[in-house]
Amino acid sequence: MFPHHENQIAIASALTGKPMAKYWLHCERVLVNGKKIDENALSPITLDQFVKQGCSGRVIRFWLISVHYRKIITYSKDSLKNAQHSLKRLDACVHALLDVKEGSPFEELDQLLYDIKQSFICAMDDDLNIAAVMVSVFKNIKKINILLSERKIDPEGAERIINEFENIDSVLKIFNFRKKETDSEIERLIKEREAARKEKNWALADRIRNKLRAAGIVVKDKKTDR
Repeated sequence: MFPHHENQIAIASALTGKPMAKYWLHCERVLVNGKKIDENALSPITLDQFVKQGCSGRVIRFWLISVHYRKIITYSKDSLKNAQHSLKRLDACVHALLDVKEGSPFEELDQLLYDIKQSFICAMDDDLNIAAVMVSVFKNIKKINILLSERKIDPEGAERIINEFENIDSVLKIFNFRKKETDSEIERLIKEREAARKEKNWALADRIRNKLRAAGIVVKDKKTDR
């Protein structure tokens, strides 16, 4: 619609050679202390401030989509902490599934996979009700965690569950299917980054920081003259 969509498409096309989007949703506002961000001069919220609080892009995305797009979302540190906690629950289940080496086949696996898929489809068909999607996902994660603790999921079954989560994540983009970095690997990356910073190799330091952030590790640096 003129003028905003046309202008945004023109800007995106000039920058990337591709249109910005095919479909548009106009969401309700983010409020801070009961006011719109652009009205809240005392407490403006920027992405840099989110990062300083230890929030990755995935945490911010999860927080933003956790409330229906037609509803106002209110910023608070507690809401971001809740988003981080929820993602940790997701990650713990996914990593446990990736680590399954043995177990008994789950007889009702097909029903579980059907429930995961259909609950997603039904919720999304209900005016993109992602909040309902997340309720269902965590309900099924609770079931999966019990099955894992009882060794009632074999490697093939674990792979099928991961595949179903990957289908959902093709829309949500909040899961992390990378195997968890070991403590020794994380320590090695931190030391390698510190060395890069001392050598003022900022490009390498930034790449390592991004890799650590993808693994859920946020590094807070002391100020260094560039």
